Amino acid sequence: MPVVKISVNVVNQMIEHSLIESPLECCGLLMGDSQKITQLWKTENVAKSPIRFEIEPKELLTFSRYIEKCKLKHLGIYHSHPSSEAYPSQTDIAQAHYPECAYFIISLLGPTEPNIRAFTIIQQIVQEKLIQRF
Repeated sequence: MPVVKISVNVVNQMIEHSLIESPLECCGLLMGDSQKITQLWKTENVAKSPIRFEIEPKELLTFSRYIEKCKLKHLGIYHSHPSSEAYPSQTDIAQAHYPECAYFIISLLGPTEPNIRAFTIIQQIVQEKLIQRF
């Protein structure tokens, strides 16, 4: 199983963001150097939906400029599933346009113990990644 490395601090921030935004889905972008995710960029879910997310194109452009300026890499995207399991929905799969990124999903089915899983989604093929926290 492929591995994705992410800091514990970023994992905690993703969980906190998902709990704050619930019952709507939260979303955000993940970055780092090399292949380790070290930073999180919270975004607004402009869809304002409990079952899907959408990031404003201007926000993506601002993020792209930031990571270029800081010499970082876009390594992941995260969003929450407030009332379903941590697995990509058909909408998530259809809208996965970043094959080089890990897609993190935080399930709040058990709000006292959110479940986080990560995937690659390439040409609508989903493959789970092992999350290695550091």
